[in-house]
Amino acid sequence: MRTLFTFIALVVNLSTAEAQQGLEKIFIEKYYISDTADAQVGAGGFLPVNSTTYRIWVDMKPGYSLQAVYGVPGHPLKFETSTTFFNNEQSGEIYGNEIDPKMLSKNTVMLDSWISVGSGSAGHTAILKEKDVNFNTIVNSDSILRTEKMEAGIPIRKLDGLKAATPQRVVSVFGLDSTELKIFGNTNSSVIGQKFETENGSWASFGGAFGIDTSNYVLIAQITTDGQLSFELNLQLGTPQGGTENYVARNPNGAEFQIPTLIYPLLKNDAPEVALSIKPKKNELKINDNIVISANAFDIDGSIRKVAFFVNGELISEKYSIPYSINWKVSKEGVFKVHAVAFDNNGVTNISSVISLHAVK
Repeated sequence: MRTLFTFIALVVNLSTAEAQQGLEKIFIEKYYISDTADAQVGAGGFLPVNSTTYRIWVDMKPGYSLQAVYGVPGHPLKFETSTTFFNNEQSGEIYGNEIDPKMLSKNTVMLDSWISVGSGSAGHTAILKEKDVNFNTIVNSDSILRTEKMEAGIPIRKLDGLKAATPQRVVSVFGLDSTELKIFGNTNSSVIGQKFETENGSWASFGGAFGIDTSNYVLIAQITTDGQLSFELNLQLGTPQGGTENYVARNPNGAEFQIPTLIYPLLKNDAPEVALSIKPKKNELKINDNIVISANAFDIDGSIRKVAFFVNGELISEKYSIPYSINWKVSKEGVFKVHAVAFDNNGVTNISSVISLHAVK
């Protein structure tokens, strides 16, 4: 447990100096949707009709790396379904990098649920189907996995999102025990409403995981279920300069970032309200006058994370708690346009109206 907290604490300290927002988004790829033929194959366990295999990708700017997917107190890591997760009972594994590539052509092994830091098997890097150029890498020996439903995009019997390569990035686990990870193992549960959740665990890639090209997509999980999938993610990225950044699903603090796609399905989120005022009110200001710039900010469906104040487009201060006000001294003559930006707890922003100030000697 201590190793995990030391790991994440180091991240938070470094991210303050290096924060550049290298996370573009979390991308959900519908990899496959099963049919009645898939359900009739007994080997590997029963796969319900219309089960969807989701691949969950981290999309980063070039040069950034995935270092960890984590849950800590106040920032839980969750994967949940309204029914059950499918695990191949013949050759399923907890980690993508442990799937035997020789078994991928057998029954439903390609649809097993597992976590990853970029691998699709012990012998394959996972890539987006749309970026796959190796036609028909895996040929299923049971004559299944052949559906071509439009919702799942390119059929996996044509382009399967697997690129042969060794060695693979290996998942390293902190703070997660076998009971918590069993949900990704090689047995299927009859319990409806399965959930994986931790506030004291992570899986990581030492040295960081990179995508195969400058688009920089890294696979973090493959999940198959016939129910409604939902998740909340917290991520650690490595920067090109050797620093780190933290991204959390909810309630970012300090140097942490939050983007909407860390929560799936996406939540409706109203923008915060913000109104600006200046005291004292004067038609003209003098050099060396002191004024108070204040913002009244609230969020109807959440909370205010911070309010940022700008003069002539330049950030001059940020306030993380009430009262959202600052003292500002007129340093020269001219026209000064003042505005404020409110940030809510989900990263949504709103800009106040602009107040123009005129300063003379």
